[in-house]
Amino acid sequence: MHTEIELKLLIDPADIPLLQQHPVLKNAHQPEPDRQKLHSIYFDTPECDLARLKMALRLRLVGKQWIQTVKGGGKVEGGLHQRQEWEVPVVGGAPDFEKLAESPWSGVFTPSLQSRLAPIFVTDFWRTTWLLEGAEGVVELALDTGEVQASLARVAICEVELELKSG
Repeated sequence: MHTEIELKLLIDPADIPLLQQHPVLKNAHQPEPDRQKLHSIYFDTPECDLARLKMALRLRLVGKQWIQTVKGGGKVEGGLHQRQEWEVPVVGGAPDFEKLAESPWSGVFTPSLQSRLAPIFVTDFWRTTWLLEGAEGVVELALDTGEVQASLARVAICEVELELKSG
C-alpha cells in the first residue's frame, strides 16, 4: 500500500494538441509517450456505503490483467487527491473477496457489504502518459480521453492527471 498524490484537471478536447506540443512534454524522459486502453468497473452498494466512507473499489483491465484497487482515507482539496491505495492482481472482472480480506480495509468488506456490492459505473478511456523528471523527483502526466457510463447515461472523460511518482 502506498499514498497516492495526484492532481486532476479537466481539459477542453480542443486544447489537447497544445498540451501535446508543450515543451515540457517534448523534453519528457521517454522518447514517445506510453498509450494504453483502460477499462474500469467501480463497485459500491446501492446505499453507497463505500462512498460514504470516502472509499472506492475498482477493477481495472490493463492489457489482459485485471487489477483490483481499494482507495481510502486521505483527502481531496480542489482537485488534489491524497489517499491510500492498495492494488493486487485478480482473475476476472468481479471483486476477489479473499484478496480484499488481505487489504488494510478488510474490516469494511464484511460479508453483508460483499453481498450488496454491485457495479455502479464503468469507465473506458485511452490513457497517454509521459514521465517528467526534475531535480526534486518524478511526476507522471496522464491524458485521459474516453467516457464514463452509469446505467444508460454516458459522460465524456477529458482530463489531465499529474501524479507524484517519487520526490
